[in-house]
Amino acid sequence: MLALVRVLAEAAATDVQQATETAAKNPILPTINEMFWAAVVFLLLWALMKFVLLPPITKLMAARADTVRGDLQAAEAAEAQRVSRLSDYEAGLAGARSEAIGIIEQARSEGDAERRVQITAADAEVATLRADAAAEIAAAKVRARAELTSSITDIAVGAAEAVVQKPIDRASQTALVEDYVSRSGSQN
Repeated sequence: MLALVRVLAEAAATDVQQATETAAKNPILPTINEMFWAAVVFLLLWALMKFVLLPPITKLMAARADTVRGDLQAAEAAEAQRVSRLSDYEAGLAGARSEAIGIIEQARSEGDAERRVQITAADAEVATLRADAAAEIAAAKVRARAELTSSITDIAVGAAEAVVQKPIDRASQTALVEDYVSRSGSQN
């Protein structure tokens, strides 16, 4: 029994020693071995990132920045070209407008000159037609007067013969009627 107690005491002492060793060991705190491997893995990951993974990313970012910068420069150049073309277009449009105004003014002056020529020609033609008409009227008056004179002579001689009941000399009476018609025509 004593041996049994001793065995039990030794077992209890080992249990206490193991309990104190396990109690002294904190599972959250790293050990030296874990710290070494963590440092090695950290250095490997840092080297992998710095020398393998980061350069393509920085090249890609630099290329993208260059592309954006180039696109911005191209956009600025296109804007400057657009402004230049717009000013050229507006200048050409202003030139075309001034040319159109000049053409319109020239056409207007030519039209006015042609209108004056046409009016002058029409006035000359009207004057000619009036002169011709006046000549025709004068000729018609002379014819009408001659016809009227001959008709009046015939009527007056016929009436005088009927009143006198004798034949009257027509030639002498014609001169008398013509004298009367000319005096009455000049009074009107």
